[in-house]
Order: sequence, then C-alpha cells, then structure tokens
Amino acid sequence: MEQEVQEFRLISNRIGAVVAVLLTGFLAEGNLRAVFSRAPHKPGWLISLDSPPLPVWANVVLNIVFYIYLVWAGVWFCRRTRGKEQVLVAGFFISALLGLLSPIRALASQNAVVVIRSIQAIGMTVATFAALLILLKSPGFGKSDTKSATRLLLFLGAFALFAFVVGAIMYFVF
Repeated sequence: MEQEVQEFRLISNRIGAVVAVLLTGFLAEGNLRAVFSRAPHKPGWLISLDSPPLPVWANVVLNIVFYIYLVWAGVWFCRRTRGKEQVLVAGFFISALLGLLSPIRALASQNAVVVIRSIQAIGMTVATFAALLILLKSPGFGKSDTKSATRLLLFLGAFALFAFVVGAIMYFVF
C-alpha cells in the first residue's frame, strides 16, 4: 500500500507570497534602521520579569520555554520547506532568534550589538529577497516578465548589499 507524500508548501498562492514580501520587507526595514541608528540598546525579556501575577522565577521559566519552542519551530519549518521557501524561513528565524537574545546582548559591548543587529538585518533582507523571488515565480507572471524582474531584483540586491557595506564602513570609521 503506497502512501502519497505531500510536499509541504508554506506559500502556496500569490496572496501568501505578497503577504510574505510585505511582512519580511517591513521587518527588514526595521532591522536595517536598527543597525544604523545610534540609539542605545534596550535589553528586555519577552515576558517582563517584573510582571505582577507571577514571581520572577516563573517568568524566567516561561521565557526559556518560549525560546526553546521558537528554536524548535524554526528547525521544524526549515526541515519541512524546500528551495526558496527554506531560504525565506532560515533568514526569518535567524533574524528572529537573534532578536530574542536581547537579555544576552545587554552584557555585550556596543560593537557586538551592532554585529548582531547586522546579522539580523542581513537575514531578514535575504528572507525578503527570497519572498520576492517566490512572488515572481508564482502563477500569473510570464517567463519573460519573470526573467527581467529577477535581473532587476538581483541588481537591487547587489545595490542594497553595496549600500549596507558602505554604511557599515561609515558607521565604524566616522
């Protein structure tokens, strides 16, 4: 008796692809802004340690359980997806998990925080470009439209990477 193995598709239609592009683009913009802002880092737990109904130890346990759940979810999604979706999920979860390390970042130097924020921004930018490629490959785009749009997207990606490197150099030098 053969069982049909269905491929897990995280983004199965154009509306899902548009939502993925908008979500990752919004988060990438916030991460890129955080890299180049000189605002001090404000560390904090996901669930505040001084929330009234629970003692501190219970809030710490809840935070740790939630972080472990997010790591498990990231690994689960990365193993179930393929191709561009896997790149999107990996970039998203790298950025999200580094963002959740804010209690640990409080112990690091300002330069280490900038490096962590940079990795977050790069991860989310990669996820955004993967979502754009998924949108371009969705039904409704002709082959010639997809080729030109992919070339434009690669050019914009190279330009964004160049701008990111120049901005990082300016940040550390000046």
